[in-house]
Amino acid sequence: MNKSVQEKICEISKKLLTHGLNHGATGNVSVRIDNDFYITPSGIATEWMEAKDVVKCSLLIDEEEVSRMTKKPSSEWHFHQQVYQTRSDVNAIVHTHSPYASAISVLRKNIPAFHYMIALFGGSEVRCSAYEIFGSRELSQEIIKTLGPLKACLIANHGAVLVSNDLENAFYLAQELEHLAHQYLELLKIGSFTLLSEDEMTEVLLKFKSYGPSSQAQD
Repeated sequence: MNKSVQEKICEISKKLLTHGLNHGATGNVSVRIDNDFYITPSGIATEWMEAKDVVKCSLLIDEEEVSRMTKKPSSEWHFHQQVYQTRSDVNAIVHTHSPYASAISVLRKNIPAFHYMIALFGGSEVRCSAYEIFGSRELSQEIIKTLGPLKACLIANHGAVLVSNDLENAFYLAQELEHLAHQYLELLKIGSFTLLSEDEMTEVLLKFKSYGPSSQAQD
C-alpha cells in the first residue's frame, strides 16, 4: 500500500533524528502537493510525531488563519510557503539543525568549492544568509535571497535548508551537506587548503546534471 504524504513526512523527520541531523523538536519538513503544502507541526517532539499530526496548509495561508488553527504548523511555515511560491521546481523542503552545518552558520561563512561534491547543490558554493529571528518573514526573505536557484543554503546562527523536487532527495542532500560541513570545519582547523577553480567547478556542474542518489555515476 502506498504511503500517504503525512506518513512520508513522519518517516523522513524520524530519519533526520536517527541520523543526527535534528534532535528533539528541532528542524522541520514539508511537501508541496498542488496548491497546498504539508508540514511538520509546532511543538511536538519528532520522536512522538504521528502522521495525523502533520499539518495541511494552503499556499496562500496567512498569519491570521494560522492563529485560528487548533493544530499549528511549524513556526517556520513562512519560508516553506515562500520557497514554494518562488520556486516551481521545489516540491520538498528539509530544514536541519545538524551540528556541523549549524556550526558553520554561526561562523557566517559560505562553504566554498573545496570538494567537487559542493556541485551537488547546484553551484560552486553553499551560501550563508544574514541573521534574522526564527519564524519571521524577514528570515523567510533572507532564505529566499540566499538560496536563489540552488538546492541548499545555511541560515546564520541557526542551521540549513535543503530543497528538492522530492522528499527522499531532500533528505539525501541534508546528509551530504552535513558530511561536507564536517570536512570543511576540519580544513578550517588546518587553515590552508586548495579550492577548485571556476572552470573545474563548471565541468563538475555539467557532469552533475544527471547525478543523484540512484545515479550510476557515483563513485
